[in-house]
Amino acid sequence: MGSIRELMCALVILALALPTFLWAETEIVYWDLIKPADGTPRGDALAQNIQRFQSKYPDIRVRAETLPGPDIDPRLVQGAAAQNTPDVARVYNYFLPVHVGAGSIQPVDSFAEKMDKTDWLLPWGSTAFDGKKYALPYEYRFFTLLYRKDILDKAGVQVPTTWDEVCRVAGKLNSPQVMGYGFGLSKASFASALLEWSENMVATAGGQFFDERGRAIVNNPAARKFFQTIGDLADKCKASGKAVVEFTYNEIHEGLRAGTIAMAGLGTHRYDAIRAGGAADNLGWAPPPSYEKGKPAPVFVLGWTLVMGKYAKHPDAAWKLMEFMTSPDTQLIVAKAGELPTRKSTYKDAWFKTPGAKAKVEWSEYLAKNGRAGRYPTGWFDFSQILAEGAQSIVLKGVGAEQAWREVADRYNRTLK
Repeated sequence: MGSIRELMCALVILALALPTFLWAETEIVYWDLIKPADGTPRGDALAQNIQRFQSKYPDIRVRAETLPGPDIDPRLVQGAAAQNTPDVARVYNYFLPVHVGAGSIQPVDSFAEKMDKTDWLLPWGSTAFDGKKYALPYEYRFFTLLYRKDILDKAGVQVPTTWDEVCRVAGKLNSPQVMGYGFGLSKASFASALLEWSENMVATAGGQFFDERGRAIVNNPAARKFFQTIGDLADKCKASGKAVVEFTYNEIHEGLRAGTIAMAGLGTHRYDAIRAGGAADNLGWAPPPSYEKGKPAPVFVLGWTLVMGKYAKHPDAAWKLMEFMTSPDTQLIVAKAGELPTRKSTYKDAWFKTPGAKAKVEWSEYLAKNGRAGRYPTGWFDFSQILAEGAQSIVLKGVGAEQAWREVADRYNRTLK
C-alpha cells in the first residue's frame, strides 16, 4: 500500500513540474513560412510570441507548422476542398481574393465585434470583401527606393526623386562591376519583384491596370509609361543590364547587400536584413521616385495577414491567436525583428524614439499619407507571368512600350474568356 501511495505522490509531483502546455486541452494548428526559433530575427520573434501566447492561454497549445511561402496558398485551397484546413495561417494579401473565392478561409466579423477597428494604419475594410472581414494585417510593407550611400557619395550624386533623375544618375553609376539601378523581371516566385514595382509605377503615372470588370485596359497611357521607363533604364540611359530578366527579389537583395547594385526598388521589409547582412550604414532608403518633381508617389501597402481556415477545428482558440499576434504589444516585438507594425498604438512605445526605429517611424508616416490598399483580381498571378514576358521583351528584344503593353493586355484578357 505504501509503495502505491508513494507512486501516486510521485505522479502528482511530476504533473506539477511539467510545462503547462503539455496538459493543454486544445491544440491549434498554425501555418507560417517563418520557422520559430530558427536563429533569425523574425524566427526568434515568432517563437517568443508563441511562447507568450501559451503563457497567457495555458489551455491552448500552438502547433506551428513551417511551409515554404509558395506552398501555403495552394495547400490551403486543397485542404478546404478536403474539409481539412489549419486553424490559422499566414497569407499574403495578394492571395486573399483567391481564398475568399475558393472558400478556403472564413469571415471573422463575429469574433472581432469588440476589437478596436480604428487602431490600424490602414482602414479596417482594407482586408474586407463584400462587407465581411477575412483577415487581420500582421505586418505592412511598401515598395521603396533603397540605395548604397557609399556608391552615390563616391560618384558625387544626390539621391534621385524622379524617374528622369533615376535614369540619369543610374546611368552614371552603371559599370561592369556595379549596376546603376536594379530591378527584377523574372517570372519565378510569382514575379513578385515586378508585380510590386509595376502596380506602384502605374499608380504613380496616374492610372491602373484593370477596369471595373477586371479586364486589362488596352489603351493605357500609365502602363505604357511604366514600360517606357523599363526601356529607358535598359537602353536610353544604360542604367541596368540584361541580367534583370533573371532577377528576383533575392538577386536584388544580394546586390544591394554586396554593393553590386547601387539603387533598386524593394520592399521595406528587406531593409534591416540587408543592413544586417553586411551593408550596414551604407544602405539608405528614400521615398519611391515620382514622375513629377515634388509630387509624392502613392504606394500600395502590402504584407502578410492572419486568416482563419474555413474548417478550423477550434475557431475560438484560433481567434485568440489571431487577436494576440496582432495586438500592440506583440506588434512591438514584430517591429524589433524588422517588420512594420500594423497597429497605430504600437508606435506610442518609447522604442520608436530610438535611432534603430527611425526608418520604421518614417515609413509609417509616409504610408499614412500616401498609402493605399490594393484590390487584386483572382487572375493576378496569371497576369504576373504575362506581364513579366512583356517586360522582358523590352529589355531583350527592344520591343516598344506601346506594343509590349498591348500584347500583355490582349493576352491577359484572352485568359478571362
